[in-house]
Amino acid sequence: MISKYHFLAYIWAKLSKSNNLMKERLQFLLIYFCFWVIYFLSARVIFLSYHIEDTKLLTIETFWGIFWNGIRMDFSMSGYLSVIPFVFVCISNFIKKSKLENWIFSYTFVAVFFITLIVVIDLQVFNTWGYRLDATPLYYLKSPREAWASVSSSPLFQLFISFIILLIIASYIVYRIITRNIDNWNHIENLPFIPISVMCLLALFVPIRGSLGISPMNQSTVYFSTNNFANISAINAPWNFMSSIVNGTYDKVNPFTYLPKESLSETVKELYSNSNSTQYVLKKEIKKPNIIFIIWESFTKKATEKWINQESVTPQFNALKSEGIYFSNIYASGDRTDKGLPAILSGYPAQPTASIITEPNKSAKLPVLSKDFGNNAYSTAFYYGGETEFANIKSYLYEADFQRIVSKQDFDPKDWNSKWGAQDGAVYQKFLNDHSNINQPFFSTLLTLSSHEPFEVPIKTKFIGQDEESKFMNAMYYADQSFGNFIAEAKKQTWWDNTLIVVIADHGHRIPETGKKNDDFKIPMLWLGGALEKKGIEVSNVYSQIDLASTVLRQANLNAYAYNWSKNIFDVKTKPWAFFAFNNGFGYVNQSKNYVFDNIGQKIIQNNGNISQKEQDFGKALMQRMFQDYLDK
Repeated sequence: MISKYHFLAYIWAKLSKSNNLMKERLQFLLIYFCFWVIYFLSARVIFLSYHIEDTKLLTIETFWGIFWNGIRMDFSMSGYLSVIPFVFVCISNFIKKSKLENWIFSYTFVAVFFITLIVVIDLQVFNTWGYRLDATPLYYLKSPREAWASVSSSPLFQLFISFIILLIIASYIVYRIITRNIDNWNHIENLPFIPISVMCLLALFVPIRGSLGISPMNQSTVYFSTNNFANISAINAPWNFMSSIVNGTYDKVNPFTYLPKESLSETVKELYSNSNSTQYVLKKEIKKPNIIFIIWESFTKKATEKWINQESVTPQFNALKSEGIYFSNIYASGDRTDKGLPAILSGYPAQPTASIITEPNKSAKLPVLSKDFGNNAYSTAFYYGGETEFANIKSYLYEADFQRIVSKQDFDPKDWNSKWGAQDGAVYQKFLNDHSNINQPFFSTLLTLSSHEPFEVPIKTKFIGQDEESKFMNAMYYADQSFGNFIAEAKKQTWWDNTLIVVIADHGHRIPETGKKNDDFKIPMLWLGGALEKKGIEVSNVYSQIDLASTVLRQANLNAYAYNWSKNIFDVKTKPWAFFAFNNGFGYVNQSKNYVFDNIGQKIIQNNGNISQKEQDFGKALMQRMFQDYLDK
C-alpha cells in the first residue's frame, strides 16, 4: 500500500514536471514575440543605412529617439503577428508536435516573406515619394504598364538580392527557434495550462494597442521630433501598410460624383468670387500683431444661448462679445477635433468618411498657419492638456513646424482631473506663465478639453443633474469660467495691446438637441485683444470655420494664396455661405436658406427655405471637389 508521503511525492513530481513543461511553452511565446521585435529593429537599421545621407544629419539624441519611440509600433506589429502562434500554443496539448512545428513554421515563413517584401519595397518608396509605404501602390497595380514605368528606374536587382538575403536569414532563425523549443514538448498534466495560455494571448492586446490609455496606436504615437525624417524613420513600415489598407486610405475613387466636370469648376468658382482686397479691423500701426487662437472643445453656439434656472451657461463669453468682434453665423467644417484642427489652421474642409489628419502623407501637403507665421519671424507654440497622439494630432503638429508643443505630459498629474488630461484652468495658467516674457511677435494656439466627455471638471456642480445635457452644460460653464479668467489675466500682460485673440470651436455638439442638423454645426467666433481697431461689432453673415485662415493672414498683411478653400471674411465681394460634412452627408448654408443632404440616400433630409436646383448644385459641387482634392493629396 502506498503511503500518503509517497503519494504526495508523486504528485509533487508530476507538478514539477508540468511546471517545467509550462515554462517551456511560455519561454517559446516570449522568444517568438522577441524575434519579431528584433526583426523590426533590424529593419529600422537597414532603413537608416539605406538613407544614410539623411541619417548622417541626425544628432545622437535624435538617432536614439527613433528607436526609443519607434519600438512601440514594433511591439504593436509584433503582437499582431504573434496572435496565431499563440493560439497554436494554447491548443498544443491536442496537436502532434510534428504538425505543430509545421503549422507555426509555415505561418511564420509566409509572414516573413510578405513582411520582408514590404520592408524592402519601403526602402525605395521613401526615395521616390518621400513617405513610408502605405497601400497607395496597390492602386497602381490596376495599371501594370504605368506601375512598371514608375519602378523600372529603381535599383531592382539590389533590392531583390536584399530581399532574398533577409528572407533566408529570418527564415533560418525562425526554423531554429521552432525546432529547438517545440521538439522537447510533452503533454502537460495537472495544470490549468489552457487558461494560462489564453491569458498570454489576451496580453498581446497591450502591445497591439500601444498603451492602456485612451489613444490606440497610430502614426502620431512614434512622432517625437521636429525633424520629419526622424519621425518617418520611427514608423514601422508593415504596420503603416496594413493600417492604410484597413482604413481604406488607398481608395482613389470619388464616391461623391454629382456634377459633370464641365460645370463643376464654374460652379465652385462662382462661390469663391472676391476682390483681392480687405477691410482691416486691426490697428494699422501694428505691422506684426501677436495672434492667439483659442480652440474651444465642442463649443456649440447653442450653449451660449442656453439659460438654466435664469443663469447663463457661458456668462463670461457673452459679456466679452461687446469688447470685440462677434461672428454669430459661423459653421464648423466637421464634427470631430481631428477635422476641426486642419479646418482652422490649414483652412482645409472636413471629409465625410475620412479625416486627412489621420493620414500624415496627405496632411503634410496642407498649408498651415504656424509655418506661414514662423517664416515671418513669429515664434509659434501649441498648447493642449491632453494626449497629442490622439487621432494622429501629433504628426500634424510636427509637420506644422510648431516650435513648441505642450501636452499632457508637461502638466503635474494633480491637474489631470479628467482621463483626457489637464483641465482648462491649468492649461491657461501654463500658457500665461510661458508667455510672460515671450519674444514678440508670436502665434500661439491653445486647444481646450474640459468640455469633452466625460465632462469632469474641478468645480462644485453648477447645474444639478446626472443626465448628459446637465453634465455637458456644467463642463461648459467651467470652460467659460476658465476662459474668462484667462482674458482677465491676459489684459494685464505687456503684449495685450499688440495682440489679437481668436476664440473659435473645434466643432459643434448635438447637445442641446434641436432636431436640426445644421444647429449641431453652428459655432460662435469672437475676436478680442488690444490690437483691434473696431470693437463691439457683430458680423451676422454666414461664414465657415475654414475661412478663418485666409482672414487672419490678410489682417496680418500676409498672403493667403495657398489656402484656396478659405475665403477672406473682410473682402467686400466674398459671398456669405458655409459648408459642413458629417458621416456620409453634408450641409450647405447661405444667408437665407440651408439644407442637409444624405450622400447614401442621395436626397435632402432637412431644409429651411425653398432650395433651388442651383443651391443644391452648390453643395454637391463643393462635396465633389473637396473630396477629390483630399483623394489627390
